[in-house]
Amino acid sequence: MEASITLKNVSKHFQKTYLFSNLNLGIEKGTTFAIVGRNGAGKSVLLKLLSTWMTPDAGSVFILGKEVSQAVNVSRYIAYLPDSDCHDPWQTGWSNIKYRADLIGLDEKDFKDKVLPLIELFNLNEKLNDYPVTYSRGTKRCLNLVLTLMSDTEILLLDEPTLGLDYQNRWALLQYLLKIKEEKTIVIASNTFTEIHSIADRWIVLEKGVVRFDGTVAKMLSQIEIPFTLELMLQTPDEQVARRLRQLSSVQNVNEYGLMVRGSVRNINDLPDILKQIDLTNIAGINGQTMSVEEFLNQLLSDEGI
Repeated sequence: MEASITLKNVSKHFQKTYLFSNLNLGIEKGTTFAIVGRNGAGKSVLLKLLSTWMTPDAGSVFILGKEVSQAVNVSRYIAYLPDSDCHDPWQTGWSNIKYRADLIGLDEKDFKDKVLPLIELFNLNEKLNDYPVTYSRGTKRCLNLVLTLMSDTEILLLDEPTLGLDYQNRWALLQYLLKIKEEKTIVIASNTFTEIHSIADRWIVLEKGVVRFDGTVAKMLSQIEIPFTLELMLQTPDEQVARRLRQLSSVQNVNEYGLMVRGSVRNINDLPDILKQIDLTNIAGINGQTMSVEEFLNQLLSDEGI
């Protein structure tokens, strides 16, 4: 399969300490690729290298077959969401969006077709006349997502995209990514398994700049058992949701806590099928808890004798 992004013998160091050394990596076109690791593992630096915000000290980065140094306008192909804010806090939300639209050359029709649905998706309509400096952390992240996704590029690089999002906006983002994942190459960096397990075609787990795991969720589950707790947030009380979960053999220990229904899922891969068997019209949000990256790496490195 054709590669969207390729790294060949890439090295990057800070103050004579190598964060990456001779890293080789290929990300196939039209796939969703997850970079997982502890804080400080190198996830954000790797995304910066892929986005060309940062250049390697050695080696080469190729975007759609072209070496980055030879690419004329990489922004035509890549939209990058950093883990920090990418808006002007002293311009209104609307001004930020209009400035970005003008910068990437969106006409009135494209703005209506591509940008307005994103504003609606992330519930920003009532905030656009305010200044982002007054926004909550989650609202700032929603604005950053709109500014990134409106580019509609072939490659999306998302660094901790759900950072600060509430249940509703987190679910909206994951649904959006599931909708477009067949059309784009998506690279997501995260320090949690929960948010990306259902959309990633392939994972790598970074530890101190070294790839400790590379493969699919199925491969991961064949090495380590990953428990998962599903939480459904209801808009109104509904006994049918808990009753339906109890009927599924793949869900155990179903309990109700007000507007929240919680159950233990035997296999994390069963989650998409479980959600298909539930009426989601009364669901305000979906959340999950699984082992942390720290716990996974401890098990993985223990198995390797490290």
